[in-house]
Amino acid sequence: MNTDSTDEALAAYPVARTRDIGHATEVLERVLPRIPLQLRVTEAGALFTMHMNALDVGAVTASYLRFGADIHVVNSETASYHVNVPLRGSTIWRARRYVVQSTPSVAAVLGPGTDGELLWSGGCAQLCLMLPRSSLDRELERHLDREIVEPVVFAPAMCLTSPTARGWLDALRLVLNEADRGKGRSLHPLTSRTLENLLVDSLLLAQPHNYTAELNKPARATSPRVVREAMEHLEARPEHTWSVGELAGSVHVSVRALQDAFARSAGMSPMRYLRQVRLARVRAELLAGVPGDTTVTEVATRWGFAHHGHFAAAYRAKFGEPPARTLRR
Repeated sequence: MNTDSTDEALAAYPVARTRDIGHATEVLERVLPRIPLQLRVTEAGALFTMHMNALDVGAVTASYLRFGADIHVVNSETASYHVNVPLRGSTIWRARRYVVQSTPSVAAVLGPGTDGELLWSGGCAQLCLMLPRSSLDRELERHLDREIVEPVVFAPAMCLTSPTARGWLDALRLVLNEADRGKGRSLHPLTSRTLENLLVDSLLLAQPHNYTAELNKPARATSPRVVREAMEHLEARPEHTWSVGELAGSVHVSVRALQDAFARSAGMSPMRYLRQVRLARVRAELLAGVPGDTTVTEVATRWGFAHHGHFAAAYRAKFGEPPARTLRR
């Protein structure tokens, strides 16, 4: 996640620019709720500054945070999961039995109930992701097809250069790209829900935790009937903000079992099948639309295709013509 020193993530979503440490504390506790904080500049006479941008991605909060001086942060127990990714500079996180030095190649992963202290170097800029425990529990239960009793406990340091971290970093980059395109607007609900699920699922797969061994066990074979039922759900409600976890729950199998069954029966993933269904609905609307009254972007966005270039390429690959030509028929 290295960026140029002039880069500023989530720039269209400013929250605060302040030199008042009291105001900074209030903002942090508002944007990242239920994390009581104490902030202190560690060098006498150093000028305090805080720069924060933030965007809600479903139930996940993504924020960009930079302090202009060395800061000592103390927080009490948190209620959510936090993944902090330095874009430049470094921090040292101390909590109970472990110490994590985070850099642009190592992220800190903190869980509910964690309290501790953070030494934040001046000029360090971080992407900070806050994920509710309910979101992780829900998706993990869908993956394992059983109730989760104990919370997920992650290894506290994530090596961002490892192959397993790439999927999660790709999900984070998608969030940043959608934020750039959003230009300060809230994300479309379909896009927001999709990105939230992608961040949660990829974190569960990328970072070792107390359920990793069970999550990696081979899935039990599932009958083609389950795939047909899942397809019927998608075709009946393609406008719904489906996640693969919710779809698996609707047909009473685990996520892994449903994905494996789709690969065997349909030769694609459940979410790819949903995209094909939505593309067909876009085409039907364009064929019925009137040029001037209907626009390709409007219809595509309504069906969850936020990235016009990717949508146009997928549409042409499926139907053999650009969407604008379909509209002109």
